[in-house]
Amino acid sequence: MSKLKDLVNKGVRLIVTDVPGSSETAPAELPAEAFVEAEGPLGPAPRSEVPADVESFSAVYEEAGIALAPHGYGIDKVAEMLGSKHLSQMAREVKAASVLAALEAAKVPLKDVIQDAVRRDRALDAFEAAKGREVEGLRTQGETRIAAIEGEIQAFLKAKNTELEGLKKASEEAGQALRKLQARKRREEERLFDVISHFVSGSDNPVTTSTGAKPASPPPSKPGPA
Repeated sequence: MSKLKDLVNKGVRLIVTDVPGSSETAPAELPAEAFVEAEGPLGPAPRSEVPADVESFSAVYEEAGIALAPHGYGIDKVAEMLGSKHLSQMAREVKAASVLAALEAAKVPLKDVIQDAVRRDRALDAFEAAKGREVEGLRTQGETRIAAIEGEIQAFLKAKNTELEGLKKASEEAGQALRKLQARKRREEERLFDVISHFVSGSDNPVTTSTGAKPASPPPSKPGPA
């Protein structure tokens, strides 16, 4: 909008040359007042319902409440006039003069066309700003959610690692307890076997050790002669 504001401050001079039927240059001035109305309130909406990938900006202009003046002439109409086959091969100055003549004949002030262009420009600026805010909002929302998810993942991993360590520790402790039990059991079986071996020969000793083998034991002593 800075260029338009410069135009507002300085005014606009449209120089028309090579006017058919005239050898003089026809200057036409558009004063700064022509932009005053266009610079009036057209506040950007906090958000826009029009998607950023909209193919036509007509929806943007409609959402901004931009409508043609009753005479039906706006920037699109003038663009159509400038691009008509009757003017397509003419110099820019001639095109401008021809359009000005048509506007004058239709009693359409040029400032109405310029104001229409300015309003559309401002609507586009507001649309871009709204979409920028949407992107920033989504980025902020996404970053917040990502941080939350990462926190949840870290908490989950910490809990599961703690659970894994607990399972490993429990398994190791159970293994150690089993090994101690086996050692104690073996000693106890050997003690039982040894006690019984005083009365029963080794092969007949009913007590077995943990390995399934019966420890060797001396045969019972024979009573001496009377």
